[in-house]
Amino acid sequence: MVFALASFATIGLSLVVTSWIAAVEGSISLVGQLFFVSSATSLIFSIYAGAITDRKNRLSVIRRGQSLRLLGVAALAVGALDSPTAPWLFAYAVLFSVGTALNAGALDGIVQLAVSEQQRMKLSIRVSICRQIGILCGTGLGGVSLHYFPAIWSVLLMLVLMVVQFFIISKFFADYQNAPSKSPQDIVSAWKEGVLAILKHRALAFTILNVGLFFSASQMANVLVPGFVKNTLQQGSDVYGLLETAWAVGGGAMLATAAVQTKLFGARRWELVILMLVGAAMVVFAASRSIPLLVVIYAMLGGMFALGRAICDGRILILAKNEEIGRVRAATSMVVSLLGMAIYISPTVIGIEDAIYYYVSWGVLISIVGGIMLVVNVYCDQENQSP
Repeated sequence: MVFALASFATIGLSLVVTSWIAAVEGSISLVGQLFFVSSATSLIFSIYAGAITDRKNRLSVIRRGQSLRLLGVAALAVGALDSPTAPWLFAYAVLFSVGTALNAGALDGIVQLAVSEQQRMKLSIRVSICRQIGILCGTGLGGVSLHYFPAIWSVLLMLVLMVVQFFIISKFFADYQNAPSKSPQDIVSAWKEGVLAILKHRALAFTILNVGLFFSASQMANVLVPGFVKNTLQQGSDVYGLLETAWAVGGGAMLATAAVQTKLFGARRWELVILMLVGAAMVVFAASRSIPLLVVIYAMLGGMFALGRAICDGRILILAKNEEIGRVRAATSMVVSLLGMAIYISPTVIGIEDAIYYYVSWGVLISIVGGIMLVVNVYCDQENQSP
């Protein structure tokens, strides 16, 4: 839990610090370019990371991942002190994304060894609470630090958090430094084997798609809300800040409830119902003009996203085999990255600036896909139960 808290606090800090440095030293377009490069790097490198995680010692994989993240933060430190900053910001984006891609599957593999299957959903919800608290603390610290001190101090704080994570890895993860069952030696064969295994497991394949759709809703909501507030509502930064606060509070409140009622939210198909509700809430949000109502809906969206993601993460830990978890997690990251890149580029490609169009169209699509998966699940389960 301490590792998760420190890791997500680092991510929260990085979101604030990199966006600020890029906006001040470069431009708003540079901020978008950095996020696009991060998504593209994660998408491409996940192909290698997924295969390597399932055939190498996972403790050594995590150490490599953390080393790359440390190098990335070091590059960010140089960028905070030196000019031009753009090359160092891109170096940070690439190195940090590669390190995170390596860590994801290896950490899941270690969790599977350390925690029994019955406790994995509960652990996933607790980690999600740490994620909410960590990112909230990281963004808060970043904002305060940038207000009172030069950007380099925020970057140095990131370095301290990274060193703490390295210590925790070396101290507490050593008991789980397993060498997984060896996959075929070439990456293509390893992925062919992994993809076939995922497609044969309907529940696992649907869960991976669910994660991507939940993230797409979050990305769509957060990317479009500034324009929605400014152009559609004709409001300012006070309303924007209120909505973002509502999102965070809604996520924390929903996860706190889920931590008490783990058995209820661990029931099958809950994530599909939540996904359909997310789509419907996006449509209602786009149609509303009452600020109090919008705040309530946005808090619900934040809560449903946090809960849906936590359930899906727990489901992956339960359903995926330990010798395949690296490729499963990599496939999940690739789906998230693909949908994210599509969302980031869609206003440019489609040429429509109105946020309402995207909220409504994507909300309807999410609800339809969620409904189809729910019907298929129910039908297949009934078929399997019939004599």
